[in-house]
Amino acid sequence: MGWRFSFLVGLAVLAGCGGGGARPTSLVKVTTLPLRLVTTPDFSIQLPKRWRSLDRRSALQRSRLRRFSRTNPRLRAELQAFAGPNSPIKLLAVSPAGAAFRANMNVIQTHVPKSLSFDELSKNEATQIKLVSVVHDLRQSTVELAAGRALRLVYRVRQNGVVFQYFVRHETFLYVLTYTASLAAASHYAGIFDVSARTFMLR
Repeated sequence: MGWRFSFLVGLAVLAGCGGGGARPTSLVKVTTLPLRLVTTPDFSIQLPKRWRSLDRRSALQRSRLRRFSRTNPRLRAELQAFAGPNSPIKLLAVSPAGAAFRANMNVIQTHVPKSLSFDELSKNEATQIKLVSVVHDLRQSTVELAAGRALRLVYRVRQNGVVFQYFVRHETFLYVLTYTASLAAASHYAGIFDVSARTFMLR
């Protein structure tokens, strides 16, 4: 499972590169977060208004992928991974395009042994993330999402930004929700990210 840790942190670094001094977008009322439905695999999640998103099916449409890449040039490497064969990324969403990075999120799906307990999963994930040299100030907790109990990790990635990750298992699949915000925007987005993650539901 070692590839997953470097992949997850790599996505966070790519998503948060540059523009750490961006002014945060205005807060939205958490009750108004629009619902986003994904069919492959079947899940739903509420995301901030005006955020643009791609799911796995739309990422395979070259014209949509090109448009998304043109308006979000910092995510080109992440989008290449998204469109690749057997990509674990199932959803990618970004805050409105601007001159500097503010925030984005992604959902990945990967296999885990059915025998792996929640406590073992929590210990393994946190330990492996801590070993990555770009990770600092990691905090760990357990939260309840609509999809079930989840491990929540919050950490800084170099000077790029702050990462909020939620790990929730369903049968033999592990779903990882990764939200990344610039240092300037992190305190404003923290509550929104938590509300969004708690709406994550498998259908």
